[in-house]
Amino acid sequence: MGERKYRIICLKRSQLATKGKDCYISDWYNESNLVYWKPNRAGYTDQYCDAGVYSLEELADCAGWFGDWLIEPTSYFRDGEE
Repeated sequence: MGERKYRIICLKRSQLATKGKDCYISDWYNESNLVYWKPNRAGYTDQYCDAGVYSLEELADCAGWFGDWLIEPTSYFRDGEE
Protein backbone atom coordinates (compact mmCIF):
# COMPACT_ATOMS: atom_id res chain seq x y z
CA MET A 1 0.00 0.00 0.00
CA GLY A 2 1.30 3.44 -0.84
CA GLU A 3 0.76 6.97 0.36
CA ARG A 4 -2.71 8.49 0.74
CA LYS A 5 -3.26 11.49 -1.56
CA TYR A 6 -5.91 14.20 -1.49
CA ARG A 7 -7.71 16.54 -3.89
CA ILE A 8 -8.26 20.11 -2.70
CA ILE A 9 -11.72 21.60 -3.20
CA CYS A 10 -11.74 25.40 -3.30
CA LEU A 11 -14.83 26.44 -1.35
CA LYS A 12 -14.65 30.10 -2.37
CA ARG A 13 -14.90 29.24 -6.08
CA SER A 14 -17.30 26.30 -5.80
CA GLN A 15 -21.05 26.67 -6.11
CA LEU A 16 -22.49 24.69 -3.25
CA ALA A 17 -25.96 23.17 -3.29
CA THR A 18 -28.54 24.76 -1.04
CA LYS A 19 -30.18 21.97 0.89
CA GLY A 20 -32.24 21.74 4.04
CA LYS A 21 -30.80 20.42 7.26
CA ASP A 22 -32.53 17.06 6.71
CA CYS A 23 -30.55 16.20 3.57
CA TYR A 24 -27.73 13.71 3.34
CA ILE A 25 -24.22 15.07 2.97
CA SER A 26 -23.77 12.95 -0.16
CA ASP A 27 -26.76 14.74 -1.73
CA TRP A 28 -25.22 18.13 -0.99
CA TYR A 29 -21.87 16.97 -2.34
CA ASN A 30 -23.26 15.41 -5.52
CA GLU A 31 -25.37 18.46 -6.37
CA SER A 32 -22.64 21.03 -5.78
CA ASN A 33 -20.49 22.44 -8.59
CA LEU A 34 -17.07 21.88 -7.11
CA VAL A 35 -13.85 23.59 -8.18
CA TYR A 36 -10.56 21.80 -7.53
CA TRP A 37 -6.98 22.97 -7.28
CA LYS A 38 -4.88 21.91 -10.26
CA PRO A 39 -1.58 20.06 -9.82
CA ASN A 40 1.24 22.10 -8.26
CA ARG A 41 -1.28 24.73 -7.08
CA ALA A 42 -1.40 26.06 -10.67
CA GLY A 43 -4.91 27.47 -10.64
CA TYR A 44 -8.34 25.90 -10.55
CA THR A 45 -10.44 23.49 -12.56
CA ASP A 46 -14.01 22.28 -12.40
CA GLN A 47 -12.94 19.02 -14.07
CA TYR A 48 -12.45 16.24 -11.53
CA CYS A 49 -9.97 14.41 -13.79
CA ASP A 50 -7.78 17.55 -14.06
CA ALA A 51 -7.55 18.07 -10.29
CA GLY A 52 -4.18 17.75 -8.63
CA VAL A 53 -3.45 15.17 -5.97
CA TYR A 54 -1.47 16.20 -2.92
CA SER A 55 0.31 14.37 -0.12
CA LEU A 56 -0.14 15.39 3.52
CA GLU A 57 3.27 17.08 3.38
CA GLU A 58 2.19 19.11 0.35
CA LEU A 59 -1.06 20.08 2.07
CA ALA A 60 0.95 21.52 4.96
CA ASP A 61 2.56 23.94 2.47
CA CYS A 62 -0.79 25.16 1.10
CA ALA A 63 -1.79 28.57 2.36
CA GLY A 64 -5.33 29.58 3.17
CA TRP A 65 -7.68 30.68 5.86
CA PHE A 66 -10.09 28.52 7.81
CA GLY A 67 -12.96 27.58 5.53
CA ASP A 68 -11.14 28.38 2.25
CA TRP A 69 -10.82 24.77 1.14
CA LEU A 70 -11.38 21.20 2.14
CA ILE A 71 -9.68 17.97 1.13
CA GLU A 72 -11.11 14.90 -0.52
CA PRO A 73 -9.20 11.65 0.05
CA THR A 74 -8.27 9.63 -3.01
CA SER A 75 -7.18 6.04 -3.33
CA TYR A 76 -3.76 5.04 -2.14
CA PHE A 77 -0.93 5.49 -4.62
CA ARG A 78 2.22 3.47 -4.95
CA ASP A 79 5.53 5.34 -5.10
CA GLY A 80 5.92 7.07 -8.46
CA GLU A 81 2.21 6.71 -9.34
CA GLU A 82 -0.28 9.61 -9.63
